[in-house]
Amino acid sequence: MALPKTPTPERPTILTAVDFSPCSGAALRKARSLAAEKHRRIMVLHVIDHDFVEQCIRENLGNKREIKSKLFLNAKKKLRGFLRREGLDGDNIEMVVREGTPFMEINKEAVECGAEMIVMGSRGHSDDMKAIFFGSTTERVLRFITRPVLCVPFEGRGSLQG
Repeated sequence: MALPKTPTPERPTILTAVDFSPCSGAALRKARSLAAEKHRRIMVLHVIDHDFVEQCIRENLGNKREIKSKLFLNAKKKLRGFLRREGLDGDNIEMVVREGTPFMEINKEAVECGAEMIVMGSRGHSDDMKAIFFGSTTERVLRFITRPVLCVPFEGRGSLQG
């Protein structure tokens, strides 16, 4: 009995997870240079945190459908602008916006698209207390993925200030 194959794209794919932080911008630039070396495509993923959606609902900011619609539209617009500023609006770029638990959605997308590598920033916009108790999104991706992950540090001058 044959096992089901992992989907393989037409061209090798680098999955880049972004949260619009400076560090995810650095990850996107690294993915661009890696993709250029071997004509890979880049899938850029932004995840709308499900917990944030639920918090908006609890705060009576609208019903679930309205909140999700606004968040998805805003995320897509922000992602297009982010890619444009990085000079990445060509044919080998695919944008994906999902809702869920970020580390789970990143891992799920990597499997679904047959990504040969995940590139992400080593530090993003995660809540410091959440990171202390549960680990950052990057750390959680590393715990559960079977594909190579490249963690890109922030490129700014000096060290990151908390």
